[in-house]
Amino acid sequence: MNKLIVTLVTLFLTACGGGSGESQGQNQANNNDAANDIVQGSVSNATQAQAHNVAEQGSDTEAQLDTTGEDQSLDTQPEEEDVSAEGMEAVVVDETFDFQTDVPVSVLVASNIVDTRAFINICQKEATLTNDDTCFLRAPIDSNGLIVQIVLPHSEQKLKAEIWYYSTDKDPLVYSWEFDGSQQQQTWEIN
Repeated sequence: MNKLIVTLVTLFLTACGGGSGESQGQNQANNNDAANDIVQGSVSNATQAQAHNVAEQGSDTEAQLDTTGEDQSLDTQPEEEDVSAEGMEAVVVDETFDFQTDVPVSVLVASNIVDTRAFINICQKEATLTNDDTCFLRAPIDSNGLIVQIVLPHSEQKLKAEIWYYSTDKDPLVYSWEFDGSQQQQTWEIN
């Protein structure tokens, strides 16, 4: 069958030459289309013949199984499906996991911490700069204290609080906080 296909393709390709003028490109395209149609028809006929042969072999095998008299269907176990998932499809997550990593933290600044106007920054502990990118809270405080809730992106976040006075003759107060897994609700009391 393969020899027939090769011979037909060779004949069609050699017969495609010639022609004159501007219609040469069109004739070649038409001849190539005809050659492709014939080759595809030959391939589909060969595929059908192979499928017919496989079907005959399958029926012969079934007949052999029926004549053996053994019931092998009880002994065989179903094969496990070969799941070849990639990327996020391969990730298996417990149903109780909610994909929430945010950690709310209640910050309580006692009223006796400052006696004059001051400013508090709550930022990442390792941050060298105090700015909006590294801080979770930047707010004024006074002698009344402060109660606020901030949300951290994950539980491994370590924080520092710096209380700066408006007057330059007092040094800033610095406090630190880490996540406490034993607490249901995270609370940071600054006294």
